[in-house]
Amino acid sequence: MPEDPKPATDDGTKDQTFTQVDVDRIVAERLKREREATKTKYADYEDLKQKAEGAKTADDRIDELQKSIEKANHEALKRRVQAAHGVSDEDADLFLTGSDEESLTAQAKRLADRETERKSKGNHVPREGETPSKTSDDPLREFAQGLFGADD
Repeated sequence: MPEDPKPATDDGTKDQTFTQVDVDRIVAERLKREREATKTKYADYEDLKQKAEGAKTADDRIDELQKSIEKANHEALKRRVQAAHGVSDEDADLFLTGSDEESLTAQAKRLADRETERKSKGNHVPREGETPSKTSDDPLREFAQGLFGADD
């Protein structure tokens, strides 16, 4: 009995045999279809990449603006506390370094109290206007004055 060149399988279909040329052609066609699908799938990659960079810079800009707003709010708070306690601009820039209202108020109050205290005492020079006494109990001083002929 002659054998069938393509035996039947369990599911009723016959097995196909392929030559190496057939396999190479099938694989090449499959790779070509896959590459074309990949090209169309990622065709807008560059556009998406540019949009992502644009979004990144927008986020950076938002962060920058938020920091600027926070800085302006802090400066306004500092100036309000400065005005409430009568602190000069130079002193405020130098000494008001707090980050919240409590610390700024405490610093301004302390600075204002020190200024008030300084003004109440005035400029005080100890023994201002007094004539120093020329008498001395130091024997070496007396010897030196006698040696050089200093007048009493």
